[in-house]
Amino acid sequence: MIRVLVKQGRGLLVVVAMLAIAVAACSSGGGPNASGNTNAPGNGSTNQPGASGGGFASGLSGNLANLDSYKFTWSVMGADSASASASSGGSISGIVINKPAKASNVNFYGAQYITIGSEGWISSDGTSWMANPSASSVDSMLPTTSYAGFFDAYAQSYKQVGTENKNGVDSVHFQGDTSTLSGLFARYGGLSNLHADLWIAKSGNYPVSGVFSFSYAAGTNAGSFGMTFDITNVNDPANKVEKPTNIIALPSL
Repeated sequence: MIRVLVKQGRGLLVVVAMLAIAVAACSSGGGPNASGNTNAPGNGSTNQPGASGGGFASGLSGNLANLDSYKFTWSVMGADSASASASSGGSISGIVINKPAKASNVNFYGAQYITIGSEGWISSDGTSWMANPSASSVDSMLPTTSYAGFFDAYAQSYKQVGTENKNGVDSVHFQGDTSTLSGLFARYGGLSNLHADLWIAKSGNYPVSGVFSFSYAAGTNAGSFGMTFDITNVNDPANKVEKPTNIIALPSL
């Protein structure tokens, strides 16, 4: 049985999916780089984009930190007939500034988080703000966290299928082998409508867009799962994060 639980909380989006566990258990090599693949962006590849096979290098999401700035959106949705609620999920979006100084502005289920250096603030309406002592927790809301679980974990099961301009970025398009991915999760019953696509920037080797979704059935239990992300406005001078002005002091105890 596969269950996807989404918890709306103050600092973190917790997505519990048995998929990652399944891959770890089924992989004979113990990790996405077990094959020693050298035919993908991010690992000194000389392979021509569009060739079949090869997979992609894991850890490419770390290259987002090399960008001056970018905007992002990512979402996760799930439904399970055995769950108390029919469906759950939501989306996160924001701006990340890496240079000249780190800053971010993240909208998490309507709650807004701003960080500039080591300082952080939180707001429920985008107007009144309070200091956020857990500013570092915002890192867990960025797309890099989910990327590792839903794409790096299956790197060997992808092949290059072409090149495209995605979100304004020249990219290499990778597509998951549906038969291989379905086989990894055979223990959970039948998978259908499986889509696994990933776009990696040709220059910079960072993830540009991705989708991982499927339906499943195991006995009387059935459901669906979907995760998507997009990186846009790369190095756009208009990307700015400013300190909020209406900061409310916390009452002293």
